[in-house]
Amino acid sequence: MLDHLIITVDPKAETSLQAQIRESVVEAILARAILPGDKLPSSRMLATQLGVSRNTVVLAYQALIDTGFVQPRERSGYIVSIDAPVSRLVSPAGTSSDVPGDMAGIDWDRKLVQSCTDIRPVRKPLNWREYPFPFVYGQVDNELFSMTDWRDCARQALGMRNFGRMVGDFGLDDDPMLVNYICSRSLPRRGIAARPEQILVTLGAQNALYLIAQLLVSADRQVVIEDPAYPDLRDILKQRTDNISCLPVDKGGLVLDADVLGKSDAVFITPSHQCPTTHTMPADRRRALLDLARQHDFIIIEDDYEFEMNFLEPATPALKSQDHDGRVIYVGSLSKSVFPGLRLGYLVAPEQLIEQARALRHLILRHPPGHA
Repeated sequence: MLDHLIITVDPKAETSLQAQIRESVVEAILARAILPGDKLPSSRMLATQLGVSRNTVVLAYQALIDTGFVQPRERSGYIVSIDAPVSRLVSPAGTSSDVPGDMAGIDWDRKLVQSCTDIRPVRKPLNWREYPFPFVYGQVDNELFSMTDWRDCARQALGMRNFGRMVGDFGLDDDPMLVNYICSRSLPRRGIAARPEQILVTLGAQNALYLIAQLLVSADRQVVIEDPAYPDLRDILKQRTDNISCLPVDKGGLVLDADVLGKSDAVFITPSHQCPTTHTMPADRRRALLDLARQHDFIIIEDDYEFEMNFLEPATPALKSQDHDGRVIYVGSLSKSVFPGLRLGYLVAPEQLIEQARALRHLILRHPPGHA
């Protein structure tokens, strides 16, 4: 039964009630709001819903049958005809260039205060894995993923013991169990000590980078990124400023340029697993970068998105572990170690910044899903 089918009639309209019912059903079919084979409300139910006589609905349905939009089914009411006429405005893909919202002739280029379609995100076809060279990056091998362990985790998380936590509204707060896990398990492995008040859960590392950009980057601020760098980071920053300096990378990660860094307000880096070269920044260069940050009063944003993917040598401690001034904002991710569709990350920063980021996150998405 189509609970989402909305039909209304106006008894005061010049058009008859039968005609109004017919037109509503036809519009829904042509707009693909209801599809061939979908069951329609019974004549009795629809009559009660509209406050009209059942005979009015029966006659409207009969007219729809005569025109090929509806088929009767013995003892099961009415369905949308399998061969129902298709609107000329509807493309084979089921999209329409002339749906009601597009008919007003509004110049959206003039209405929009900024364009987000100027960026060029990577779009992968559904069959991208079948390509000769798919360039697999940070994806899941379905054959290696332990479905048994995942089901066990899901069963525990979805049980009655934690049900209230999953379905509740946290408001500004995060799941205390998840924050405690990050404090006690994830961060110590990176040499980082933090209190719960210094942690904010995000929908992946990219969401964390977006929050930081909104809080720390503006048109008059100078920003430094790696070259090459994570493409979406560049696009996020371009929404806030044109003052973006790109420093090259070598086998030791970001090449330090004191003149450029000294004029910056924020530096975004991936020191443990540079994106996309995977190089690791050595300890002496890390110390030099921290010294420059203290000397020139800029903030470092460390994107530690993929430290667990380094299989050639033991993982080096995070840059944040050497930060004694609170100048390093740490961005972590669980999307790579579990799977990218999880969309789960976190921020570690001084409480004053976390408080602001938490309030901004609340305005954007309220809080991450309780089942995350």
